[in-house]
Amino acid sequence: MAQSITDINGVYASAIESGIKSKGLDLGLLYVPNAVAAAAVFTQHKFKASSVSYTQKCLKRYTLKAMIINSGNANAVTGKQGNLNTKLMASQTAKLLGLNPNEVGVASTGIIGKPLPMNHIETGIITLCKQKEDKQGNQLAESILTTDLVPKSTFKQAKIGKKTIQIAGITKGSGMIAPNMATTLGFLVTNVKLNQEILQQCLTKAINKSYNMLSVDTDTSTNDMVVCFASGEYAINQHDPEQINAFQNCLDEACIDLAMQIAKDGEGASKLIEVRVIHAARYSDAQQIAKQVCDSPLVKTAIHGEDPNWGRLIMAIGKNHTVKLNPDKIQVMLGNETIINNGQPTDIARTKLKKQLQTSKVIITIDCAIGNATATAWGCDLTKGYIDINTEYN
Repeated sequence: MAQSITDINGVYASAIESGIKSKGLDLGLLYVPNAVAAAAVFTQHKFKASSVSYTQKCLKRYTLKAMIINSGNANAVTGKQGNLNTKLMASQTAKLLGLNPNEVGVASTGIIGKPLPMNHIETGIITLCKQKEDKQGNQLAESILTTDLVPKSTFKQAKIGKKTIQIAGITKGSGMIAPNMATTLGFLVTNVKLNQEILQQCLTKAINKSYNMLSVDTDTSTNDMVVCFASGEYAINQHDPEQINAFQNCLDEACIDLAMQIAKDGEGASKLIEVRVIHAARYSDAQQIAKQVCDSPLVKTAIHGEDPNWGRLIMAIGKNHTVKLNPDKIQVMLGNETIINNGQPTDIARTKLKKQLQTSKVIITIDCAIGNATATAWGCDLTKGYIDINTEYN
């Protein structure tokens, strides 16, 4: 079995079937009792859930030591009672773990606008806290899912000096995926000792390269957050740029892995789309172009239908007038075939291009030929399955 977040020393997790959903694991506990730092990135949605607001406030003055997480109910747009229920989840968990309520974050995901079944949740929290030192990271990964088809997890290692640092994570997300700070629920743990400020800086950078370069349907949720805990087992030199860069690279790798798994499991998806932009004038331009292509419904449907309509790509690449671009220099590749060279279409046979679309992963490379900036975005095709899933979700 693949390594999970609980394969890192000092990290505990478990999940139960509490009755929030009609069936399946739906309430989980992530517990890092000796955490030395915690950082998070949150949705900017105007209707953000009380779990987001509460956890944001906790992180301003405290280090999180635990997360109580439920699926099946977003507890969003639920008024004062929703706020009280979030606080109750945190306070009950904190009391049973011997923590300050501000050391317990709350995350919820699921249907918007319905009150939480607190009788089920309160009973479930008691059960979870009795098994607070369980090492069931894979159970937790399963318990946070909603319309996802598969659990998503990652485990990365890197050498910093003589020490082996570890970063592990789990995530959920299948729909309502669009760049807006965090874009889903994600929970990461590392065995490194860092202060809160540096961990936050590193997480923000990693999210900008991964989750914020992800698109399934251009919609963003009310409940999105990604939280990272540092257990403090191994200290690294926080004043050494080389060591911080090594940690950053490992965290980037973990977040990109999780983001790609989300794109691959997009609602109704049959193909993963990877858009690589190179030689752009600015990093912001490279990001924007890559996301425009991944976001485009016309590109998504063309890829699903295995239709090599390069006109749709040109449309998506050039539609933002604020992006610096020279149409006479651009080169576009579909897989390993060049379809646009110096701004003009090549005479490559349509049958060859179609073969590049008959794979589970479609790679589009856009060479702007005007600078040194690069960025990569991930998305998925748009299928009838997306419609079916979302008309049935209630």
